Amino acid sequence: MMKVARMLMLRFFTLGILFLFWGYYAIAQETSARTVEEAFKEGYLNGHFGTYAQQASHKEPTFVDLNMSLAYQTLRYKGYKIGAEAWLNAKIFEQNFGGFDRNKDIFILTNLYGDFYNQYEKFGIRVGRYHINEEWITHNTEGFSVDYDGLQNISLHFTWAFRNAYTETYYNSGFRSMYRVVGSMLVRGELDVPNFPLKITPYFYFAPGVFFASALKTSLDLPLLETLNLRSNAQFLSYIQDKGWYGPDAGAGFLLMMDSSVYWNGLEGGVGLSVTDSAGASRIDAFGQHTVFERPVGMFWGDAVTIYGFVRYDIGFIQTQGAVRNTFIEGKNIFNWEAKLSGNPLQNFKGLELGIAAIGMDNQSNAVDYFGGNKYILVRGYVQYKF
Repeated sequence: MMKVARMLMLRFFTLGILFLFWGYYAIAQETSARTVEEAFKEGYLNGHFGTYAQQASHKEPTFVDLNMSLAYQTLRYKGYKIGAEAWLNAKIFEQNFGGFDRNKDIFILTNLYGDFYNQYEKFGIRVGRYHINEEWITHNTEGFSVDYDGLQNISLHFTWAFRNAYTETYYNSGFRSMYRVVGSMLVRGELDVPNFPLKITPYFYFAPGVFFASALKTSLDLPLLETLNLRSNAQFLSYIQDKGWYGPDAGAGFLLMMDSSVYWNGLEGGVGLSVTDSAGASRIDAFGQHTVFERPVGMFWGDAVTIYGFVRYDIGFIQTQGAVRNTFIEGKNIFNWEAKLSGNPLQNFKGLELGIAAIGMDNQSNAVDYFGGNKYILVRGYVQYKF
């Protein structure tokens, strides 16, 4: 099984590389650089350096570190560009042994990719390690993605993610295989309904040997007044468990998520509901998720009902967010709240960014948190300079 999986991975990486070379010979298009030398010489170099501190109750990780990142990408030349990024984290202090290691790796090569885009055919492909922001695959992935936007009001997307890394100032993990060696795959279409502010997104998301999910998502952003919008999202997902992972009791579950909010001049407030049946969709978020919660422990487990509210405020140089939920699972509950504030308060020093956040978790259920811990209050802050 392992040999077959490795052969499949090798073949698909080879196929992706062939697509890249096909693009080189298939088109001649306007580019950002006239020569290869110019593409490298005029490329973009950026990164950050800063410090991060975290304190948590109930023996959860408490530590201070210094961190930095460095990234580079070329200009496009005949549709191509390449890029790389690395993070370095240095521990200064930790309260309990191993706390820092639970949250951060010392060194991570987060990006190392080749990217091709045909601006006439509206076709793109990316191979390697790169940033991604899809429905259940976020942060940094290791694999390849294909996009096609050549149809009016319709976009198509495919990603095969072998491994995934969670890369943030507050959490830095290396690339991990959360599923079997073949990883997970996403096939997505998106329709922008003409003359109406509605997006319809059907997709399939599956991890061979673990689960197969099919879903339909709708997103509405309806203007009510000149500065007032009604926003609404609804998603229904079916989740078929594989006996090779879940055992003889494997079954079929579902996940229903809905939220509605009102947006006015940078301020947004809303409420939401999430429901699963007895089988649930417990592994759906192993590579990432898009709820309003950083740590949605229990929301996708079987027989879970979650009621939540949230508020966001963005005034350009300052962003705030708060959310609170209660998740009920088989007579037990998870109470979770989060509050975050970040931005650049010094307009004359634009590279400086400050942030502070607090998370409270009281998990009385058997649901397992990827971050660990069942009951804690965590407070964290950072100062960093981006260049």
